[in-house]
Amino acid sequence: MPRLVTFTDLQNQKHSLGLYCAACDRWGEANLQRLIESGQGARQLTDARFRCRDCGAVVEKQLRPPVPRLGGSVAYIQVTR
Repeated sequence: MPRLVTFTDLQNQKHSLGLYCAACDRWGEANLQRLIESGQGARQLTDARFRCRDCGAVVEKQLRPPVPRLGGSVAYIQVTR
C-alpha cells in the first residue's frame, strides 16, 4: 500500500489533490509541484487548508488516484470554463 501522507508522497505516487469550493460550486486542483518547490513537500495533507481563489472560502480536499487511460483517451469528462 503506498504512503500518501504528504504533498511529496502524492506526487511520487502520481496522485493529485482535487479542491472543491461548495460556496462557488467550483473545482480546482492543487499545484503539487509548486507546493513542493516552495518547501511544503513534507507538509501533511490533513494539516493543509486551501481557500477558494474566487470567494476565499475554505475548500474541501479530494485525494485522486492516477487517471487511468482507456484506449488512449482520458477516462473522465473535463469541463473548461
